[in-house]
Amino acid sequence: MPARSREIEFKFAVADKQAFRQFVEYLELSTSLLDRSVRQINHFFDSETFCLRDHHHAIRLRQEGERYTLTLKAEQQAGPAAVLSDRTEHEVELPNTTALALLQGNTSPQQVIRQHFADRSSTILQLIQSACGDQALVHIGEFVNERVHLPPVSLPVGASVETIVFELDSSTFPNGKVDHELEIEISEDQDATAIQAALIEHLKRAEIEWSSAPSKAKRFFRALAAR
Repeated sequence: MPARSREIEFKFAVADKQAFRQFVEYLELSTSLLDRSVRQINHFFDSETFCLRDHHHAIRLRQEGERYTLTLKAEQQAGPAAVLSDRTEHEVELPNTTALALLQGNTSPQQVIRQHFADRSSTILQLIQSACGDQALVHIGEFVNERVHLPPVSLPVGASVETIVFELDSSTFPNGKVDHELEIEISEDQDATAIQAALIEHLKRAEIEWSSAPSKAKRFFRALAAR
């Protein structure tokens, strides 16, 4: 069954891995955590004319060890700041045999969605049909992400305290460009505006220089075009 239908996350782009170390030290965590990254291979599917991309959608198959997760990301909603991403997301873990068949071109994304997204499959397939018509969706490329999961930390937010999980990402795109960023995912019932202000304040105290970052999917497609 799909795990969720909405993704809300903050993305803070930083210069390099030294910023990760500086932030981990600020949080008073062990820098040995930086040696425990998880390798993620992110495969994308689209038509030869990039009909999904042109409609601000993406189909991604994430490979993490022997685990495969298929995700459809819909158009991003406007957030209170450029560092906040808020978009509809449909996601399900796939059996290895299904994922490999998809990567090898022996089945289509539409067939997999029909079989594994249960009651959400019709909504997703309508979205794809609206964007792409009868165009075939094929594997168009991938990028590699090295992710470090930090343990949960308590973050003062106004008069309350929120539990926050930071993910430190180093992504290598098809054109060879490597990006580094801090990601923080929150739930729908959390106050995004207040958490954003608290995060920015903590980065300031840690003396971390940052900038807003577009989605990895957008950067992936830019890298394809530049290659």
